[in-house]
Amino acid sequence: MKTISSTFIDRLFGGANFRKLEIRPEGIRIENGKEEQLFIYSRLQEVNLKSGLFYRSLEIISESDAATILKGIPKYRSKSLDTLIVEKQGKFIEIRRKVTDLAPAIQETTQWLNHRLSGKKWVSNHDLNSLAGNLSMLRDFFEIPTEFLTTDNELQATMSTLAHARKDIHGFRQKANAAFIDKEKTRFETYFDTIESNPLTESQRRAVITHEDNTRVVAGAGSGKTSVIVAKAGYLLKKGLCTPEEILLIAFNKSAADEMKARIKERIGIDVRATTFHALGLSIIGETTGTKPSLAKSAGDHRIQIKLVRNILIDLLDHPKAAKTIRNYFQSFLFPDKSEADFETLGEYYNYLKKQDLRTLKGEKVKSFEEIEVANFLFLRGVEYEYERDYEINTATAEHRQYQPDFYLPEYNIYLEHFGINRDGSTAPYIDREEYNAGIKWKRELHRKYNTTLIETYSYMRREGTLARDLERILTKQGVTLTPISSDTFKEALRNGNFIDPFSSLIATFLNHYKGNGLTAAKVAETARKRNIMDTRLNAFLQMFEQFHMAYEERLKEEQVIDFNDMIIQSAELAESNSYQSPYTCILVDEFQDISSGRARLVSALKNQKPGNRLFCVGDDWQAIYRFAGSDIALMRDFESHFGFTETVYLDHTFRFNNRIEAVATKFILRNPAQISKKIQAIRNEPNARVFIHYPETSETGILMHALEQIHSEKPDASILLLGRYNFIEDGIPWTQIKSIFPGLTVNFKTVHTSKGTEADYVVLLSITDGRYGFPSEAIDDPILDAVLSEPEQFEYAEERRLFYVALTRARHAVHLISSTPEPSSFLSELAKDTRNVNIAGRVSREPAKCNVCESGDMILRTGKYSYFYACSNFPYCTHKARVCPQCGIGYLLPGQRTLKCNNANCGHIQRLCPRCKTGWLVERKGKYGIFLGCTNYNSGKCNYTENL
Repeated sequence: MKTISSTFIDRLFGGANFRKLEIRPEGIRIENGKEEQLFIYSRLQEVNLKSGLFYRSLEIISESDAATILKGIPKYRSKSLDTLIVEKQGKFIEIRRKVTDLAPAIQETTQWLNHRLSGKKWVSNHDLNSLAGNLSMLRDFFEIPTEFLTTDNELQATMSTLAHARKDIHGFRQKANAAFIDKEKTRFETYFDTIESNPLTESQRRAVITHEDNTRVVAGAGSGKTSVIVAKAGYLLKKGLCTPEEILLIAFNKSAADEMKARIKERIGIDVRATTFHALGLSIIGETTGTKPSLAKSAGDHRIQIKLVRNILIDLLDHPKAAKTIRNYFQSFLFPDKSEADFETLGEYYNYLKKQDLRTLKGEKVKSFEEIEVANFLFLRGVEYEYERDYEINTATAEHRQYQPDFYLPEYNIYLEHFGINRDGSTAPYIDREEYNAGIKWKRELHRKYNTTLIETYSYMRREGTLARDLERILTKQGVTLTPISSDTFKEALRNGNFIDPFSSLIATFLNHYKGNGLTAAKVAETARKRNIMDTRLNAFLQMFEQFHMAYEERLKEEQVIDFNDMIIQSAELAESNSYQSPYTCILVDEFQDISSGRARLVSALKNQKPGNRLFCVGDDWQAIYRFAGSDIALMRDFESHFGFTETVYLDHTFRFNNRIEAVATKFILRNPAQISKKIQAIRNEPNARVFIHYPETSETGILMHALEQIHSEKPDASILLLGRYNFIEDGIPWTQIKSIFPGLTVNFKTVHTSKGTEADYVVLLSITDGRYGFPSEAIDDPILDAVLSEPEQFEYAEERRLFYVALTRARHAVHLISSTPEPSSFLSELAKDTRNVNIAGRVSREPAKCNVCESGDMILRTGKYSYFYACSNFPYCTHKARVCPQCGIGYLLPGQRTLKCNNANCGHIQRLCPRCKTGWLVERKGKYGIFLGCTNYNSGKCNYTENL
């Protein structure tokens, strides 16, 4: 290897070795011991100070001094020029000495830079930090005036290379790595073409080649994530960057780990370690401590964990202190509470109530969170009640229905009304204050008139947190006996009302994040206060959770086991303290979007044991659907903030679904701006829509069979995935009928969660409805979880949206989405707007009209006892109904000032509005005196208005 010799230094400072410099009238004469040069100029002011040896010689005096000499300033006439030269030469003698010492480093750094710029090796951020340190050591070299290098090309190139790297070190890295990727794709072209059954795409090759300290590969559904992991492991081995013993592949389930290990063995012929977090954590603890711990049966199995949580909760109901906190939570805080005043319109409030599916512990569907608390208070205190029973006196008129007080206590003949007013009598912004308070006055006067007992509670009691206490005081004053129900009765109510399983799921999800993040109750409370989400509901939950958590840990202790979170945290601590010495220099993680805080901590601990270790993670944040198991999407989305400097590569092709499915799925998932934006290109193009929405015209079974007929006509031997948001949806599938009619089709059922990682020719997503257990599910996105997530998700139904995306992207050819009720899921309503890529079936050709009362619900066609009618989708909160148009039989009549007009644009039929009731219309009737006009509400007894013709 060539080194910088003294010749280099001589060339650099050769101009400083002159012996004599004379200024003459005809020019300047320089003698440097080797030759004499005479610069003769007719006019001194035209002397070019930056020309050749002359300039380099004068530079030791400095350019300004030389200019001064040339101008003949008097102050220099008394000073010998030789003296000036000696004074200035000392500085350059010192620089010459320093550069001589730095000569090896200059040579080594220059060669390192040129080697990387030629595309021979990847420059990592770790390398860049070392380079920055080396360049800093060469600061004396950079002080050399560049003019001293003007006559030497080699020195110019050296200085240029070092100076450019110093000025823009990150730009150098990008340029070097771009060259490396281009060269490496050529060097490994045969490998990339043959490592998998199909040649790797350009983006897959770039991902494999990238060898950063931390590499995040952002993939799409069907983009070949496993192929990239397999190819990366093989590449590391073929290039000699790792030995087989230094590579660690981590998957989230055993089958995926076994598949990767087998494929690498088959393709490369080398064994590497592919494991799960479960097995990895146990092995680290066992190897370090000499004792492998026993894991609880619930570790890694969410169903078993839910069962364990449920059993502990049921047991706690027999312990007075714990039972008190649980009863308090179920009485007042089971649902995420929002007041009527939190909404701008009545329709918005109705929509929220409908999605929550508000049901009491007795099972009634009520109309507000405040009514839930009143009803559950009565039930838990053993007070029999009836919800909205007709008042004992008939009050119905043509304009008003029968009065139904909120609650009736039959044992005491007491009526209870809960009024939605503040202390000053004000109401929610969308409710007419005067009209509402007039209604309160009418009810009070009615009870006084008929001498019936009325007790009252108010919305402000709920907001001030005194509703239960005030209700107890009011009931006691009226002589009502309050005797808490037995533990067995409470348990039975929880089971019958399907409350215990969803609540157990919430507890389990909270527990996984709580333990996985190493939290305490105090830390959770502190986080909640900082995020401004600490309220009475969260406080009640934390009090209950504290009782549960103690019982849970006691159960583990009794069984002498640890749970999954304990195991992960213990193994991470052993790695962080170096008690466990990791042999792995390259860690590859599959499905990284499912990472939890505990798992991320373990991965970081292993990676950070040695400088230069590499972390390579492949995942798709669009498919992050395991928050219930402790997964935290922020770790994938904000990767660099958690793991350090990161190179991100996008896999931009999908081999699974066509362009039509891709267009629908991508637009749908990116409605949430927090998802990582990427464009997925499908390799197959279809001319027509391949996502079908089926609204109900017949039973759901009939719709399913129709969809299967359509699929069968396209591909008689197709594979079909029937997907459901919940397991119970499978109960409604007519398996015998399907197998009989379509023997050539391969049909299987999975929940959307368990379908992750699978695919089929066609997907049929069943029972898509709105509501607490619909799709999106209102039961999943409980704001309580925001207190334990590293970063709460702000977008509504964020996880449910990702789950729906997973369902859409399981299909190769087409997706059929089936709504089981006339009340469409908000997801279906959103997709239906894409008329280019989505085909709508089973609905009239017009958009459903909005309810003109609540202005939020859709008017849905329903079947009554005697005929069809339209009703608001927000029923029972909004009870508005409308008759089908007698002319077209499709639309319904919208009221105007004096007429009703059919909302079907193809009809437009007009009827005279009844001037009295304003809901019916006038039709011809025949009486004993001839033809007359009568209100359509006449038969129901609501209006007897007539007109003579």
